Amino acid sequence: MAQAVTIEGLELVDGKLVLADRNYEASRKGRLLVATSATGGIALIAAATGGGHPTLWNPLGSGRNIKVHSLALGYVSGANAPGSLAWNYTKNAGAHAATGAPIPTATKVDVESALLGGPVDSKAIWSPTTNTFTAAPTYGRPVQLSLFTGVAATAVAPFIWGEEYDGTLNVAPGHAISLVSQQATTTSLFRVTIVFEEVDE
Repeated sequence: MAQAVTIEGLELVDGKLVLADRNYEASRKGRLLVATSATGGIALIAAATGGGHPTLWNPLGSGRNIKVHSLALGYVSGANAPGSLAWNYTKNAGAHAATGAPIPTATKVDVESALLGGPVDSKAIWSPTTNTFTAAPTYGRPVQLSLFTGVAATAVAPFIWGEEYDGTLNVAPGHAISLVSQQATTTSLFRVTIVFEEVDE
């Protein structure tokens, strides 16, 4: 039976070098992961100590860097308010939630392998809604997605809300990113999905 050996992005298969599928290999090893919010959707709110922000946290001591591949949002219901979305940061967040820590509370929700039914080898903390912060996460960078004025009954063409990162959004151990609305909380609800990879330091 032919054996495959990965060599810096190449695989030797049946005596021939072929390009390795990095994403497939990462998912096969349980390192390409999918973090999702509840199916009923969540409100995207302005950064605040009260939290409630979809937060991806790379705990101190994980031994891995997080490479965010993509963000996808799916509209569920409710009224939008005009404004933009952003990634806000909590730096030096430590290893776990605790009273007096930068993130006092964070309810962890399990992530899934990008390979359906595959292994999950994750150190990350995904807390999509239930969390609090000693200081509100600070503005880091815009998300190129903006909300428009509209309500659920408004007739609009189908639209895609998402963003690809291609190695430009990475999180070192001990830091966290939170998805927020830059302007104010809206009553609209969204399903949020983040695809990310955990890479050894």
